[in-house]
Amino acid sequence: MTIKAILFDIDGTLLDTHEYVYQAFEHSLKKHHKLLSRKEIKKIMGKPLEECYQILTDLDDVGDLADSHREFQSKNYHLSKTFPNTVPTLEELKNKGFAMAAITTRARKTAKKTLEDAGILQYFKYFIGFEDVTRPKPDAEPLLKALKFLEVSPKDAIMVGDSEVDVYAGKNAGTKTVGVTYGFHGEHITKTHPDYVISDIKELIKIVYSL
Repeated sequence: MTIKAILFDIDGTLLDTHEYVYQAFEHSLKKHHKLLSRKEIKKIMGKPLEECYQILTDLDDVGDLADSHREFQSKNYHLSKTFPNTVPTLEELKNKGFAMAAITTRARKTAKKTLEDAGILQYFKYFIGFEDVTRPKPDAEPLLKALKFLEVSPKDAIMVGDSEVDVYAGKNAGTKTVGVTYGFHGEHITKTHPDYVISDIKELIKIVYSL
């Protein structure tokens, strides 16, 4: 097997957005509902934003919550930064000819901006935000859409992410999967049974070279 394409989740995988995400949830919940603990918020990380708020509040209409969340993030990009070794790892993979795409359930505008501010947007040949698909992760649609653009078969690709929706999306699409333990869900990612588990993004290099 030869890996030709690597698909990356963004939050908790490429970027350390813990405060960027948690503070947005806290701001919106405090403003429109009631403040919840980060332990409660952590459980829904990775799902589409409106779905997150529906789970957290039991409300059907969460438009105001989602709007406040995105507004907060649009004013606080400084809370997002790359994880150690993200940049050198992407540089190495790019130099070796791997095609890379970034796939997120976050809104396109803020997700692209955080990648751009971090200086890593240029590493990705393709980008998929929440608005770009009708069925986001864990459905296979965003991964298959990216792979079609990259002209790579799922069997020649690998999906890298920190949440269950990333691993399940990879499994549903037919790619190999890598779960990272340094993101939002920590060691819990192992319960989704990814093909590989890493604690530092630089470990990905050895994996893709071995396949």
